[in-house]
Amino acid sequence: MKTKKNKIGLIFKIVHGIMRTTSKILCMLSPSLAARWADILFFIPIGLPRPSSELPYYDSAIHSSIEYNSKKVALYTWGEGEKTIIMVHGWGSRGTRMGHLAEPLNKLGYRVVAFDAPAHGDSEGKTTNLLEVSEITALIFKKFEPVQAIIGHSFGGMALANAVHRNDLNVSRVAVIASPFSMDYIIESFRKIININSKVTKMMVDRIKRRFLKEQNLDVFSLSLDSFAASFKTPILIVHDREDRDVAYEQGEEYAENFPNAEFISTTGLGHRRILKDAGIMGKIIEFISSS
Repeated sequence: MKTKKNKIGLIFKIVHGIMRTTSKILCMLSPSLAARWADILFFIPIGLPRPSSELPYYDSAIHSSIEYNSKKVALYTWGEGEKTIIMVHGWGSRGTRMGHLAEPLNKLGYRVVAFDAPAHGDSEGKTTNLLEVSEITALIFKKFEPVQAIIGHSFGGMALANAVHRNDLNVSRVAVIASPFSMDYIIESFRKIININSKVTKMMVDRIKRRFLKEQNLDVFSLSLDSFAASFKTPILIVHDREDRDVAYEQGEEYAENFPNAEFISTTGLGHRRILKDAGIMGKIIEFISSS
């Protein structure tokens, strides 16, 4: 008998296969239609249900919400410390993904806050993007000041770096775990995942660039960390595993090489997700963010 986890994994593989096949057919029949299809998919997270391992953190949190662009964003708060630690989850994940950090941080006197990004977990919406999550991070920062540190996993690390940079947030420390560094890398990874060719990829990117310029008056590539890393003054801890299959190890090296106040921790054998639960790594992160 298949376990619930195995069934979910099988469904995920089937959906992924259908998506890749559809992309391949559209690329052959109509590059323009394939670009529209890719543009839609780029902003839709495909997340798994909240696993039972996160339920204790979900149940122990104080639940509240804020509104962003007429959508409810679910908040989770643990503890009542004078200073706050904000946690930002990755693409397709949930605010409780790093809930195991709440208790040790509470014991050090910190209040810990996390949220479900739009189209994730308990939050509303069907799509989201890097700009939205960075703006929500900044809103939460201002709601719970003073903030000692922000921790982000994967996509969340890129979002928090944008939040700090774009809003000049006065935070003592930031930590990013297994996070992408450049927009080019994200686009190329997405191209491979959904199985589109270079021509369609360029058409998709052009569509996205035009829309962000029109609706946000923003060059979407200004959200790429290579566009501002050199001016980022906040001390930053980067943690990345050499065997990460979701975000290449070289992306972590890019952080270390381009952020002026960077400390880099390299691991082997922990991958993209198990790195979050490694006791040694979590201890080093906690030590770093509480050291100022």
